[in-house]
Amino acid sequence: MVYVWEFEFYPSNGCIDAVPCGGWGEGTFGDDLNDAVESAADWLMETVDDHLMGRCELPAMEFGHEPEHGGRIVAIAVSRELGDIPAMTAAEAARALGVSSARVAQLINSGLLDSWKDGTRRMVSKASVDARIEYAPRSGRPRQETAV
Repeated sequence: MVYVWEFEFYPSNGCIDAVPCGGWGEGTFGDDLNDAVESAADWLMETVDDHLMGRCELPAMEFGHEPEHGGRIVAIAVSRELGDIPAMTAAEAARALGVSSARVAQLINSGLLDSWKDGTRRMVSKASVDARIEYAPRSGRPRQETAV
């Protein structure tokens, strides 16, 4: 499906800010207009992906916004389907993380991994598994600092 949203693009602090119209989120920025448009498309794609995974509802698309910051309004469109999101099964996620399937279910339920059902299979976004690998806390008790 194609998702379209209007953004206002305007200069700010040496960059070009890209703010979604209608008060929907903080937006993004770029070094110049082309970079800001690409960033806005990435922002919209990730927001749509969150919607497709069931984490948020998208507001209804509205058009005809007027600039609020003296910039220009540009409509950004992305084509996204749930199958476009790089994913793995929950069992594959467990192997990648080095944990049990039950632990993956706990991480999903606590919102630390993004997932959705594809028929009978639980799919987990590759990005959330990669982020968990990179930023997960180490196992075991933290070392105590010793006073000198």
